[in-house]
Amino acid sequence: MANKVKYFFVASGTDEAMNAASMSEVEPPRQRQVIQSVARASRILLAVARSAHGLTATEVAAGVGLAMPTAYHLLATLEEEKLLSKESGKRYTLGPSAIDIANSPGLRVRVDAKHRQALRRLAETTRETAYLTGWFRGEIRILATVEGSQAVRVAGLEVGFTGDVHARASGKVLLAFAEEEQRSSILDNHEYTRFTPMTVSDRAGLEAQMAEIRRTGILYDRGEYREDVRSLSAPIRSDGRVVAALAVTVPSSRYERTEPALVEALLSAVTFAQQ
Repeated sequence: MANKVKYFFVASGTDEAMNAASMSEVEPPRQRQVIQSVARASRILLAVARSAHGLTATEVAAGVGLAMPTAYHLLATLEEEKLLSKESGKRYTLGPSAIDIANSPGLRVRVDAKHRQALRRLAETTRETAYLTGWFRGEIRILATVEGSQAVRVAGLEVGFTGDVHARASGKVLLAFAEEEQRSSILDNHEYTRFTPMTVSDRAGLEAQMAEIRRTGILYDRGEYREDVRSLSAPIRSDGRVVAALAVTVPSSRYERTEPALVEALLSAVTFAQQ
């Protein structure tokens, strides 16, 4: 007979009750215990962090799925701990303690291991340069790159680069699936530099492209960032949310004959990243 791990507890109360209490056997916990109030407070912090201009208590309750009294109680606690601040108009924004966490010297970009493997597979399969792009501190940033055996390197597109999102394939993919407030925080004052005759030159044109990305799930860049370079990009999802994008760049001279194989390799890498 297999050994059984045993746990014991003594009932609390008066001295007499404690002396009379018998040792009792309980089964070891089989599931990780989740403290509901902590989980709810965490969801509130994430909701506020993802909003461009903060949230009201009513918006928090509706977005997180809480009764108003519960939302008020948690918001007051988070405000007391300086994780949230209450601004004019009764909107809650991130407080100084939350900002201290965000600016911690120990916080750096961490690339999901599965995403990095998918990136490497994409570069090896296509033999072209592949890019992994994601959100970091409110910006769209190149997180990693891998060069293929016949790759073309696009000058300036290095790890850490955050600019020109209107003209870069993976930047458009992440913008297309971002929350409206998050998207507007980047595009409201964005400068639409024209790098080639194909570059989108205004917000309306970009919005039309993003609508097409949401419809098809893939972006075909036919020379918007560099006239002699073509790109393909597709989103990586986690729990229903787009968290990153994979992209591959190809010289225009060999793009047309390899496009079907490139699309297949890109979508296969995305599927692998999401497993």
